[in-house]
Amino acid sequence: MSSQFTRWENQNIALAAVTQCASLVQSLAVSGQAPQSDLLACINPLMVLNPDSIDAVYPQVPELTRGLRTMQSLLGSERSPENADMVRYILGMLLLRNKLDGDSAMQSTVRDRLARIEPIQAVPEDFQDLDERERLQAAQDRSFRQLAGLYQDTISTLSYRVQVQGKVEHLKDEQVANRIRALLLAGIRSAVLWHQLGGRRWRLLFYRKKIQESAGDIRRKLLSSV
Repeated sequence: MSSQFTRWENQNIALAAVTQCASLVQSLAVSGQAPQSDLLACINPLMVLNPDSIDAVYPQVPELTRGLRTMQSLLGSERSPENADMVRYILGMLLLRNKLDGDSAMQSTVRDRLARIEPIQAVPEDFQDLDERERLQAAQDRSFRQLAGLYQDTISTLSYRVQVQGKVEHLKDEQVANRIRALLLAGIRSAVLWHQLGGRRWRLLFYRKKIQESAGDIRRKLLSSV
């Protein structure tokens, strides 16, 4: 799949993954809900520790369409409180990537603990085997709990913290809170790849229009490849 995209486009696919994490954090905080496929497309790259290409990190780029679409909206002229929150989450994750980059001991801790967490399997909505469904759901919840614990033990100890705005009843729900923390960790991981591919925060301002157009180009390529 990566051969379909230029290095510049791959950089913006990684940024779209960060954006999708921010969008899902907002959705969970406000409604308590987030589409499973969008969620797992962000979370499972965390467990890919030695990728040989961007394809290994994002094997299904179409599942990042939410992030690409949101990125187009945020970089356009549309203004809303919801967009302001998402921009704040994105910039927060990019900043935390920078702080993590300066702490080699924390990087080792994050990597070692991620190596012990299994990729999360989807729970089919129409699964007839109730026992198997409960097993998969329990495994999902366990992985999100482990990822949330990792975030709290590491990223949450840094000097900057992302303040999530939403409804109190959702933010206090353990399962929702675990997914939000896992998404913030996933967003930082995608921010690492974005930076490795040449992404820089200052370019979000100076190349705003170009990045927005790139998101549209990527979406068109995805549609033409179906």
